[in-house]
Amino acid sequence: MQPPKVKDPLFILDYDGTLAPIAATPEAARPHPEAAPVLMALARRHPVFLVTGRRLWDLERLLPVRGLPAFGVHGMEYGVLFGQVQSLVPEAALARLEYVREGLPELPGLRVEDKGPAIALHFRGVPDEAAVQAALEGWAKTLPEGLEALWGKKVLEVRPRGFGKGRVAKAIAARHPERTPVVIGDDATDEEMFQALPDAITIKVGEGPTAARYRLKNVDAVIAYLKQYLEQDEEK
Repeated sequence: MQPPKVKDPLFILDYDGTLAPIAATPEAARPHPEAAPVLMALARRHPVFLVTGRRLWDLERLLPVRGLPAFGVHGMEYGVLFGQVQSLVPEAALARLEYVREGLPELPGLRVEDKGPAIALHFRGVPDEAAVQAALEGWAKTLPEGLEALWGKKVLEVRPRGFGKGRVAKAIAARHPERTPVVIGDDATDEEMFQALPDAITIKVGEGPTAARYRLKNVDAVIAYLKQYLEQDEEK
């Protein structure tokens, strides 16, 4: 179902698969050509937050929108793009993660992305994706207490418990009670946001089961939907 436009929106947006098409590697995920100017224009009119699994310094290299508030690594970092960034993770959790780093699985084609407060194990395009995923499922069961495994699109991410996009989305919405959240994302981590804000305008990008109330086909459709708010403001 096509998502509606709301009068006083609060935008909570994912990056990969939402503002940028999914790519073979994270560094290749370039944003939609209109993403940066649309976000800058929206932010002059409405609150806009990015909530991403990426580190914020990594996102800055891809999305040049200075001053945009953002939560990185599923809520373990907070700051503004090209500004100050703070870690929200306790030292004890970082110590457990360091223990995991010393015993990461070695599997054919598996690529490790170290995010600081999280570790992502990418298996997109490995010689045998099913075998690698099965091996990772077994390894994930051995994680120390206080850490959790989160599955995404061809990736397993290990992170401290107690963090997640759902928690972040609820906190953002609580700070803007007069506005209607518009939450857009494409993968399993974004389902946490959809479930946390069931009465919001929640939008799943792409196919697959979802808790979102609405759906958009792809990144092009996301940008077209966001541009409607700029046109709506111009009409006023």
